[in-house]
Amino acid sequence: MTTSAATAPAQDQQFEGLHIERDGAVGRITLNRPEKLNAILHTMIHGIDQTVEAWGKDPSIRVIVITGSGRAFSSGDDIVGGMGDRPSDYVFEPTGMNTNLGPHHHMVKSILSAPKPVVAALNGRTHGAGWVTALACDFRVARSDALIGDIRSGKAIFAGQTVPLILPRLIGQSRAMDILITGRVFDATEAERYGIVQRLWSPEDWDRELAAFIDELANGPTLTYAAWKLTVNRSVLNELDAYTDYERRLAALAGASEDVEEGRNSFREKRAPIFKGR
Repeated sequence: MTTSAATAPAQDQQFEGLHIERDGAVGRITLNRPEKLNAILHTMIHGIDQTVEAWGKDPSIRVIVITGSGRAFSSGDDIVGGMGDRPSDYVFEPTGMNTNLGPHHHMVKSILSAPKPVVAALNGRTHGAGWVTALACDFRVARSDALIGDIRSGKAIFAGQTVPLILPRLIGQSRAMDILITGRVFDATEAERYGIVQRLWSPEDWDRELAAFIDELANGPTLTYAAWKLTVNRSVLNELDAYTDYERRLAALAGASEDVEEGRNSFREKRAPIFKGR
């Protein structure tokens, strides 16, 4: 499907760290910091949120794809670089003393509620906030050589960002507990076996199979897809605001520990952390 020049929508806004483009009925967001394994900046979270929300209202876009450039989907929030400057309209207050529940919450909500399929195309490592983004999507398709995992527990970081709400619904509580508490990394084959990944393709077949899958969705009954998506996601969306408020209060307590500082320092210094449980 293509959009004629006469009816083509205005150029989509661009955000630092993202490449945003349209190809007919397909909207594609590429996490575009390959030299940093697509480590996520504030502008990238904001850009995904704004773009998905806008495309959700745009009838010329029938499927949205989020992927990464280079050899990673995303290594997670750029905790070493500090995630860059925050956009002027980007509100965040970590203690939960206002009605704004933070940028990751808004991004996840935009993805869950967009009335069209959103596909996370996992082309490589998928961790931290990249993992958050992928779990919010309707489909997670992966190259067979991709490595996946939350990994934040190993740095003493509690930043669930909706993962503890969504992941147990996908794979059950015991497997979710194992992945989140141990912070272990697992391959795409195991992710498919658990039900995290719905399609798995070899590197040789990746481009062809992904294109065919996206084309199938883009040419499908979009309104029927929207009805399925919104009914499946209804319980999560109904719970999301109250859950996020609770999670942020726990995060404020956990974030005050000495272990969090040790986790950051050890990551910067490229050494094993020494946690003391306080």
